[in-house]
Amino acid sequence: MSESNKELEVFSAILIEQYIRLMTTAVYHRSEKQIIGADFKISPENYTQMLQDASQTSLLGLELTYDEKQNILHATPDAEFLEEFENNIMRDFALKYYDENMNRYKNYILLQE
Repeated sequence: MSESNKELEVFSAILIEQYIRLMTTAVYHRSEKQIIGADFKISPENYTQMLQDASQTSLLGLELTYDEKQNILHATPDAEFLEEFENNIMRDFALKYYDENMNRYKNYILLQE
């Protein structure tokens, strides 16, 4: 694991939001566009802390629903969000991010597959 992809030691809302964005995109492309949306395990405290961050730009185009009992966040992209990742460069970036960062944020959030 490269130094830039080492496990995150301090909570960062912006990085968690980017994780949600890119992992949701990667799930879509890995499923050959069959799965629209992704589930993440995140504690209520971390979810609240993320939402309290002033910058929510990474979450634009995503509808978030949170099940506090199960600690599951579901992110559903809209059509405009998916269109942003249709070109090969953006798709490949999301897929590479998936491979390199699946567990980087596991102390705070983790993609459920």
